[in-house]
Amino acid sequence: MTNQHGLRTRRKKLLFYLDIVDQETHQLLGHLGDISKDGIMIITEKPIPFENVKRIKIQLPDFEEFTKKYIEVEVEKRWAKPDSNPNLYRLGCRFIKVNEEDLPTIEHVQEVLGFNTTLSYYS
Repeated sequence: MTNQHGLRTRRKKLLFYLDIVDQETHQLLGHLGDISKDGIMIITEKPIPFENVKRIKIQLPDFEEFTKKYIEVEVEKRWAKPDSNPNLYRLGCRFIKVNEEDLPTIEHVQEVLGFNTTLSYYS
């Protein structure tokens, strides 16, 4: 994924998935596949049809170091692709609105749950 300056940002692929929930319908959309300060990848069982900005909640791990259960953000879908598993899809979303106070939490999720990946499927 590139940032607002056109530079590629470093992304981390998570070791396990956390729920992504639609804030308005409270329906499970999928699971967090990876996260950066610029956006997320959602892993789903079927394509998610949305064209506009969507308000979502990202479930946080049930670890002592996380004081909240969710991070609430607004995202814009940038791309959707089939996963290497034919039963899954990947959906790339850019953060439109993130509370400034949640940025350290996003970085902490990367550090606690993620690892560096050299795969280039985030663009």
